[in-house]
Amino acid sequence: MATLLTEWTAALTKLQASVTKDLAEIRKQKAEIQQLKDDIYNRLSEDLFIHNDKRIILSAPEVVIGNVDANGMLFGDTGTVIIRGGAVSIEGSGDNGSVSTRATHISQKAVDPGADGVQEAVLSGSSIINQARNIVIQSNDSSGYFSQLPVAAGASGVRIHADERLEIDASKSVEMRGKAIDEQLKNLNKDKTSLTKDSTSRIAAVTQLTTEMELMLNAADLLNSSEVLTRTNVLDLDDAQDKFEGMVPALHNALDGCIKALSQLAETNRRITALQAEQKILNAAKSNFKKEAINTSLTLRGERIDMESVDGDGNIRDNQEASINMQTGHLTINTRKADSSLIDNSGVRIATQNVLIDTTNPKLDDKGNGDLPKVGSFQVLSKTVSFNAVDETIKDGKKEVKGQTKDSSFLVRSENTTIFSQDVKEKKNTGMLSVGVEKVTMGSGDKDGNVIGSFDVLSKDISMSSVDKDKNATGSFNIMVEKTSVAAVDKSGKALGQIVLNGKNVFVKSMDTDDKGKDKNLAAGGNMVIAAEKMFIGRTAKKNTAKQVQISAEKTGLYGSSTAEVQQGEGKAVVQLDGGNLSVSGSKTQLYGDTTVNAKAEFKADVKAPKLTADNLEAKTSFKSSNISDGIPIPGAPSTARLSAKLKEDDAPEAK
Repeated sequence: MATLLTEWTAALTKLQASVTKDLAEIRKQKAEIQQLKDDIYNRLSEDLFIHNDKRIILSAPEVVIGNVDANGMLFGDTGTVIIRGGAVSIEGSGDNGSVSTRATHISQKAVDPGADGVQEAVLSGSSIINQARNIVIQSNDSSGYFSQLPVAAGASGVRIHADERLEIDASKSVEMRGKAIDEQLKNLNKDKTSLTKDSTSRIAAVTQLTTEMELMLNAADLLNSSEVLTRTNVLDLDDAQDKFEGMVPALHNALDGCIKALSQLAETNRRITALQAEQKILNAAKSNFKKEAINTSLTLRGERIDMESVDGDGNIRDNQEASINMQTGHLTINTRKADSSLIDNSGVRIATQNVLIDTTNPKLDDKGNGDLPKVGSFQVLSKTVSFNAVDETIKDGKKEVKGQTKDSSFLVRSENTTIFSQDVKEKKNTGMLSVGVEKVTMGSGDKDGNVIGSFDVLSKDISMSSVDKDKNATGSFNIMVEKTSVAAVDKSGKALGQIVLNGKNVFVKSMDTDDKGKDKNLAAGGNMVIAAEKMFIGRTAKKNTAKQVQISAEKTGLYGSSTAEVQQGEGKAVVQLDGGNLSVSGSKTQLYGDTTVNAKAEFKADVKAPKLTADNLEAKTSFKSSNISDGIPIPGAPSTARLSAKLKEDDAPEAK
């Protein structure tokens, strides 16, 4: 005959079959068994159960709930208090109302615990909300007792403090999360195996107890089937009642343990299913995880945001370990409005002793050895760019320049360096490059100090000067390279513009030097070419004429395609080569050394010679000697011939 015990066993078996279903089916079965549990505990349990369909109110100036004595003290620090409801509210009312929670371990999870408190189901509405005018979260490295009280954040604020470590993390993972899921699935599957065996054995124990109790109830029904049998078997009925009541606690414990085991098994299966679904999503996203956006974010908003590396006493930490680090694939710092325009008078300021911008991409082995190549680029986009190494001082609240920082320097070192001012659209050179220092050294050398490479400056105007505050030129400008080319030409190679070298002492030479830079000897095979359509040497204007021009060489050549001429002063003496003729003119012309005239010679004035030897002597007018006299002597007319200079001494054009 079926009894209530049979219904209980069937309900447990049905619950066992639902442990592999989804959360909705498990909840349905738990709801059905809830009435069964109520019936079981009402019939079998000796617990005190107080229930009212309306409301139960506990009212007193002080209410203590727990495993306590009459004084409110816990019995042996034991006892569990569970408050379970669809909506649980703890309220401390009044101006001084408060809610205090104290325990060695406090945990909050926004999950659905289920009717039995075994579940940890994460639902879409999972959230924890804390709202107050003043919120303080404080962690102190104390032992035994907290030595520091929480410090309020002010009238309206949030303060989070940690003595050692504070971490705010907004990130997603695939690898680490996948490993965590694998580990949880491994442990949950072990629990599932154990819980499956445990629940099966517990159901078997309940079935055995209910079977025995049903047999006892059936036997009692036979003994109590009539008044005669009841009076006859009264002792046996009492004995059966005692045995039945003795089995009630065992059935109570067996049923309670069975329901708990099945609930835990159902929750374990639900967790396994949820983790496997999450694992499937992670595996699908793993291939593109590093390439695609994961849409995580951390936002800090405030009119003023401060980040400080200080200790609890307010001291700025300057030890090696103290630092503020930011690591990301892209870092943007801007002072722009919502429409991307710059905020008026906005700025970014970095004030520190050393600034390093590093684009090194290390390629190291397991021992930390390898190359440190530089990659990427460093760009500054601005209307005005200034680098200053200047010391300043403050007087009467105003900042003044004190002087150039001693031993300061600016170093640019790269394989290719370009400085130019060029119109981006039309590619025309514009602007100006100015260098004003006491000493300029530009070099491209190898590790042995040998000059190599090239130095290119492309600009419309180039100005290099070393002047003092009174515009007086000072210092020096040194260029030491293997090849030097200074050209003013257009893109087709046509010469234009001008090149001016001006100084008190100007030296242009091709010489070897000693270790001190002094002239040693002329460079073997050296050449110097100075050529122009018109050349002016030794004079720019009449008032600016060189006092001396000296040309010295083993071989000297002066060539003129049409005319070559040497003049003294205003034509006082002239040597002229013109049209194949050589003309020499001066107030007195003298020849020294043996002189041979290999062509017809014509003298248009008197000729005087200590001795004349002639193969053929002809006198057209007279011939006179102290020993011989013939004809009538007629004195020759004095020479008035004067060579007219063909070339004019022009002024050189002025530099523009």
